[in-house]
Amino acid sequence: MAKAPLSPPKRTSPAWGKKGPQGPNQSPVAGRPGGMPGTLGQGEKEGKRGCQRDLARLKPDAIFRLAVHPRGRMIVCMIEKEFDAIVKEDIEALVTNAVPEGRSIEYKEQLPKGSDDDSREFLADVSSFANASGGDLIYRVADKRDADGKPTGTPEAKGLAGINLDEQKTRLENLLRQNIDPRIPGIRIKHLDGFPSGPIIVLRIRKSWVSPHMVRFRKSSRFFSRHSGGKYELDVGEIRAAFLASDSLGDKISAFRADRVGKILAGETPVPLQPGPKFVVHLLPIRAFAEGVPLDLRAAQQEHMEPMGKPGTWGPFRFNFDGLFSPGGSESRKPFSYIQLFRNGAIEAVYARITTTKGNCIFGIDCESQLLKHPGPSYMRFQKQLGLGPPLFITISMLSAKGFTIIPVDGGSRFGMAGLVDPSLIDRDVLLAPEVLVEEDGDDLEKLLRPAFDTFWQATGWTGSPAYDESDHWTGYRNFLPR
Repeated sequence: MAKAPLSPPKRTSPAWGKKGPQGPNQSPVAGRPGGMPGTLGQGEKEGKRGCQRDLARLKPDAIFRLAVHPRGRMIVCMIEKEFDAIVKEDIEALVTNAVPEGRSIEYKEQLPKGSDDDSREFLADVSSFANASGGDLIYRVADKRDADGKPTGTPEAKGLAGINLDEQKTRLENLLRQNIDPRIPGIRIKHLDGFPSGPIIVLRIRKSWVSPHMVRFRKSSRFFSRHSGGKYELDVGEIRAAFLASDSLGDKISAFRADRVGKILAGETPVPLQPGPKFVVHLLPIRAFAEGVPLDLRAAQQEHMEPMGKPGTWGPFRFNFDGLFSPGGSESRKPFSYIQLFRNGAIEAVYARITTTKGNCIFGIDCESQLLKHPGPSYMRFQKQLGLGPPLFITISMLSAKGFTIIPVDGGSRFGMAGLVDPSLIDRDVLLAPEVLVEEDGDDLEKLLRPAFDTFWQATGWTGSPAYDESDHWTGYRNFLPR
């Protein structure tokens, strides 16, 4: 997670100017803040006054969201709808309600053309949203002009004439992929038909939890963010603060995992578990560590989450000091699994029945199945219902594993395993696989998690998980079924 410090270029580069790149599709900016994030600089004061004037003329049926800033300011935010649900009427409502541009919404009169200035402008716009709180970039909703021809900041929907939509989407995606570092996850692009001159294109850029993102274009590098007046270029101090905030987030997530692994090893679990090796999964939404807003646990308690291992007995969530938990097991034995929902929305799932009845073998494919097939995906759906969907980190760990080996299934040569591999014994108690970042819904979990699973198998001499084929597709037990 840590990033190497960068030496940002001076702000006086003639190619960019003091307020960022100038171009025909640039929106006016009230001014850049006079201080670090967390202070109300001159630019933000001007933006605040403008925002208050804009809000005064909004109609009560506006469909966009009004958010309260921690310092008490009201901010016009992106359209409050799932991106796939945005329709033509939503854009028309922006016009009807004269919704102004602001921190999280910006209108453009035309798509960026092939000029360097247009490309710089587009990259600065998108990266500024990702480095701030996210937002919607809308083409072509023009900035309405006053009697003097000056932009007013209020929208006028026109649409884009004579464009090849697929070609333009591909061009914009390539421009972003090649010129922003690190890549911004989760950017969505769609078009809406039915406007006077043609379709309107909407880009939704989510707040990025791997920021700050740098625009690299034509041997020049810049960082941008946004306030209520629009985008602005970060100065050296603000860049340093952004990197420190990002590093701090990574440290928090790593420290949480380390603390929980230590407690599980010490037996400080919600319920006493069967002795022996344990498979541990942590689902760590980045928002849970970046914002620190506690969940409504009473509402979450109504949900039923099955612990790993297909327990014969398990029940609804119960309260404990850390949040909510549910144990799983059988009536005649100690629990062998549990799921713990922490107050910040992180989830811990522990599974202790992962070895053969006799001997020292861990069922590796069974552990993978718990995360990839059931019940792991239901945990991610649950977090999404709580407003804590991707991006998130998945971490997997194997604890108390020293002296054990990992096998696909029980049964030896009966399942065609003879001579397949001569596994060695794990030489340490704790195996911590690398963290896996899930950037958005729909990511291929099987492919993302394969390197993490491979580390466990490699600890016993395998080349990697035998449950995968050459296309990174998880096949489970298919290769080990009786022929």
